[in-house]
Amino acid sequence: MKIEGVKTSTDYEKVAQRVYSAILAAQGIDTVDVRHNVGVLGRSGVEHQIDVYWKFRYAGIEHKVLIECKHYSQTIDLIHARNMLGLVTDIPNSQGVLVTTVGFQAGVVNLCAHYGIGLKRLRGPQGSDWDGYIQKFDVHGDIYRTEYLSVNLTIDESDPETVSSLQGAAPHSIDALNAVLQGNSGETRTISSWLDSCITVDPQKIGEVVDVVLTPVDTYITEGLKRFKLKSVKVQHTLSHHQIDINFDAMDLVKAVLEDFNSGEIEHTLSTNITEI
Repeated sequence: MKIEGVKTSTDYEKVAQRVYSAILAAQGIDTVDVRHNVGVLGRSGVEHQIDVYWKFRYAGIEHKVLIECKHYSQTIDLIHARNMLGLVTDIPNSQGVLVTTVGFQAGVVNLCAHYGIGLKRLRGPQGSDWDGYIQKFDVHGDIYRTEYLSVNLTIDESDPETVSSLQGAAPHSIDALNAVLQGNSGETRTISSWLDSCITVDPQKIGEVVDVVLTPVDTYITEGLKRFKLKSVKVQHTLSHHQIDINFDAMDLVKAVLEDFNSGEIEHTLSTNITEI
């Protein structure tokens, strides 16, 4: 599979650079600089051009990783494996990796296995990468939303507890939509959530302004330690409607996939949110 936006060998090399930078970052190795198109001097005195390169120290020894990228439409033949073998032979303490789009011929696989040269396939995503997982989903539907234009509360001034609570502080300052209601069993909820459970959605009245009066039973407004029994709630509301149409394909989130050629194991997926260079 082709990698979207990759047209030249240089494009392909830079994608490989980003992939290996991401792999090292995910492993917590943030001091290693993965570089593109680097000249490395060998034992012979010859300078070799390396597509993607980085070096690190382990146990006091400096190690080098040499990655050669082949943006080909066919399998890689033996000459490229021999070239890589020449690089790791001439550059001390180095490890070689061949990266390509399609694959490798049998002779390449055998030679690289013998000399410990890694073989990787760097390609675009394909449907089989999501075998056993959800790759696509479509959501179509309607959302109805009740918008409350005004809410007016009337308290029951004949209720003894309300009469007691009214002494010294009337509930006129209560924010109606954010008022807290309490039933006889002690459960509490905001008036807006209570209205949502009481107002019936009528798709035939979308956009119309509707007035309704509700009469809750044994329900109180709470304000600090005081309670005021509700007599009625006058509500003016309207109904809005929105259609939703969501199409999602996980393949759109992946720019490139790096897999081990021998095992077929996916080693890294490069997200499409990587800024193009």
